Order: sequence, then structure tokens, then C-alpha cells
Amino acid sequence: MGEPFYPFPAPQAKLHPIAAGSSPAAATADGIGVMKFPSLRVLSLLLASLAAGCMVPNQTADFATNDLLYTDVPFATKAPGDRGLFVAPIVDVRDQVVLPTHDHGFPIVYGGDDFWERPVREMLAEVLQRQLADSQLFGRIVDAAEPSTLVLKPTLVTFTLGATEAISGRRSFAEVGLRLEVLGPADSAGKRPVVLDQLYTSRQLSELELNPVSPYRLVGRALQQSMSKLLGGLDGSNVGRSNVPLAAAASTSPPAAPR
Repeated sequence: MGEPFYPFPAPQAKLHPIAAGSSPAAATADGIGVMKFPSLRVLSLLLASLAAGCMVPNQTADFATNDLLYTDVPFATKAPGDRGLFVAPIVDVRDQVVLPTHDHGFPIVYGGDDFWERPVREMLAEVLQRQLADSQLFGRIVDAAEPSTLVLKPTLVTFTLGATEAISGRRSFAEVGLRLEVLGPADSAGKRPVVLDQLYTSRQLSELELNPVSPYRLVGRALQQSMSKLLGGLDGSNVGRSNVPLAAAASTSPPAAPR
């Protein structure tokens, strides 16, 4: 598995080289870099603030609850939907065995799921539920499927992050792929047609640097882009609007099949 990548420093510990800057100039918009030690006065004020519960960075390794790792996509449709939606549990079909271990002779080091405080599928389900509710693409999100509601079946296809070594540095990468299958209302026989089947992916790649951005932060960007495509795709498909025939929405997707 290789050494772990940490997006923020642990107390009294140095950052892993992939997440640390080597000088103040290495600091970026991602908030990664090395800070100079403050004066005693500044340090005293900082400690007082920390004691009061202020300025405490969130070091929770959970992208569903930590804004340093993932921030919700600010998406809201201009034409709110009225159909109910049941979101089925996410199916994880990732296959870590097929991942390459070298690139032109240079090793590839991957970040593992053991970094996270919760299973990736559980965190992703929370993000997806929250984004769907905020988007207003559907009239309501229900806890159980009903004959008249739509059923969304999400599948986690890719959630990969790590770094590739090279002669002159490293390059961080992250990729997220989420497939959505939407089933329409049940007919008299209880079968549901597939009205949308689409894969939404995003791959992020850092510049080749001695100290590139942590891939655990890069995967948050990939998830944001995938989520933005996903919400835009659902909006354009009109599946959440009962005044638009579902057959029209299905024309942009793979051929429908009864379920």
C-alpha cells in the first residue's frame, strides 16, 4: 500500500512529503504549505483562541462532514421536480486488483480506504442524499420505494487516489466514477423501466512537483466535478418532472429494459 498520504498535519508530526510544502512559497489555494513559527505573543493569542474552541481545524478524515476535503456543489434546478425518489444503497464494484503498480518503470503508490473514518460507500451515500435533496430535482426523497416513485440505483465504479513517482518529482491523481440507474414508476405487473443509465466520472491530475497536493484533497475535487455532472445530467433528463414524458428522458440513455 505504501506510505499514507495526509491532507493535514497530525499534532507533533511532520507531514508526509506528498502533502507538505518545502517552503512558504509552496502554500497554495489548497491550504498546504509550511508556516513559520509565530512570536510568543501571537502564539499565546492562538492558544487562547484554541482553548475557547475557535480556529480549530477539522481533522476528521470524512469527506461527507469535513469541508476541507469536500464542499457541496451549489446546485439548484430552475424547474423543481415533483416526482418522489427512493435512493437505493450504493453498490461498490471497485476492483483494486487490476490497478497498475508502475508507470514507465516508476512506482505508483495508492491511498487506501483505511485512511477514512467511515467506509467510502457510506460517506458517498450521505453526500449524494444531501446533494439530491438540496438540488430540488425531485419533489421528495422517500425512505422506501413506492409504485409511483422513481428508484435511483447508484454504483461506485471508481474511487482511486495516489501518486506516481518520476525523476523530477511526483504527480498526485484522483478519480471518481459513479454510475446512476434510474427506474421509472412500476407498471401493473410491478416492473419498472430504466429511464436513465449514465456514468459520471472525473479524473484530477496535479502538476509534476516535489511536493504536490495531497491526493486526499484532490479526490474531493474529482467528487465535486462528478457530482456536478451527475446533477446536471439528472436536470437535463427531466426524470424528476411528471409533466415531461419519461420516454423523452430515456432517449438520452441506453435502451430501457424492464426491471
